[in-house]
Amino acid sequence: MIYMEKIIIISLTLFVAACVTSTPVHYLSLDDGQATPLGSPSGLRVAITQVNLPEVIDRPQLVIQTASYQLQIDEQYEWAEPLRAQVPRVFARYLGEALDSSRVIALAIDAQNFDLDFKVMLNIQRFNVIAKQEVELDVLWRVEAQNGSSFVGRSLIREVIETTGSSDYTNALAAKNRALQTTAKQVASEITDKLKETTSTD
Repeated sequence: MIYMEKIIIISLTLFVAACVTSTPVHYLSLDDGQATPLGSPSGLRVAITQVNLPEVIDRPQLVIQTASYQLQIDEQYEWAEPLRAQVPRVFARYLGEALDSSRVIALAIDAQNFDLDFKVMLNIQRFNVIAKQEVELDVLWRVEAQNGSSFVGRSLIREVIETTGSSDYTNALAAKNRALQTTAKQVASEITDKLKETTSTD
């Protein structure tokens, strides 16, 4: 009986020690928490209808490319919600800013029943944090107009991760945001150019 009591006490001690020394998980978000600027209520009606991500980064944990052919999955840092849900929402925010429209949204459902001027689809090839020094975003995008016409493009963005100020991965997340913002500006520029072409031919 005494032997069993000792076993139980030792087991409980080890359990408590493991709980005390375990490293807490930090939850990350691409949303910087800043208020979204309101664009024109009569601006273009645009929806981000599809975002495809590589499976290697479409996981709960943050993935870092440490060297050529090598990846590190950081178990201490996890996304608060899946990236496939965060990316379209953040991209829609930046696209709305670039188009000066408050009617740019991310739709997680079929957009057939929505009256839209444009639909945007993103096929992300790479969205990597490289050696904690830079972020690389390589994305193929397709824009479909209301009249059925479409055009495609590709954005390859590199953003340096700042080494001062915030700790942990805050600067890496800020670099990811800047990469999405730059891509949104490129897509917005192409949409604007297409509208100008259409206007000039009418």
